[in-house]
Amino acid sequence: MENTFFLRIEIIILLLSLWYAIYYSIYSIRTFLWKGKRKQVETSKTRTEQLQDSQHINVWENDDNYKKNKDNKVLLEDKMKIVEILRKEAIYYEKWDYEKAKNLIIEWLALDKFHKHLNLELANIYNKEWEYTKSEYIYRELIENQKEDFDLLKKLGFVLALQKKYKDSIRVYKEALDKKTNDPGIIDILSDLMYEVEDYEWTIKYALKYLKDKPRDIEKLQLQAFSLDQINKDEEAIIAYEKILEMQPYNDEIKWRIKRLEERSLSENS
Repeated sequence: MENTFFLRIEIIILLLSLWYAIYYSIYSIRTFLWKGKRKQVETSKTRTEQLQDSQHINVWENDDNYKKNKDNKVLLEDKMKIVEILRKEAIYYEKWDYEKAKNLIIEWLALDKFHKHLNLELANIYNKEWEYTKSEYIYRELIENQKEDFDLLKKLGFVLALQKKYKDSIRVYKEALDKKTNDPGIIDILSDLMYEVEDYEWTIKYALKYLKDKPRDIEKLQLQAFSLDQINKDEEAIIAYEKILEMQPYNDEIKWRIKRLEERSLSENS
């Protein structure tokens, strides 16, 4: 009888444990889904609010036609329509419903082909879908009408690099660098692109330029060292490798590279 009693107790405890586990699982899943939904709404709201800043609401401020017709009610109505389109597009975008977002933008672009901000939103969606040739086309079309736009050049250079059109990307980034000669982001990318096309001399030049402001950047130090190694500047490469080793004393690859260069130097001098 005593054994039966304890067996019943164990069964009850087991059933209670199973019930609690099921309840906790359901509660956790519901909490997770609720948080996810709340986060999605908050994110959408943030993106929608961003579309109301000066960049989007005042998209006509630099337009000569708008300046001449500030009292024109039709322009004001168009402006508000585009703001509404961008708000709706932001909601679809955050829901990953890119097809509806694109359709909204394309419908208006049929009337105003070169509207900058709508085109940029469309290009952004194409980038999300990895349709880089389409976003490239958009950036090129915009640049034709706004040749001095620094940000457009950067965007075009980026999608060209993503398509591994490295030489075209380099040309575009150099054009952007002519407009802002010390832009660290472009110098950073150009050093990487030069390494990709095996132009090690220019890789070193851009890496050194970047390292002036960020002398402890490991990636750029490695790029500099690898490039010096490639063009057989052994002594300079060893110095560059040793700088890396000061920051990463347990980096076995760098130790191996230094040893290899030292052995090569000894064999050449013997």
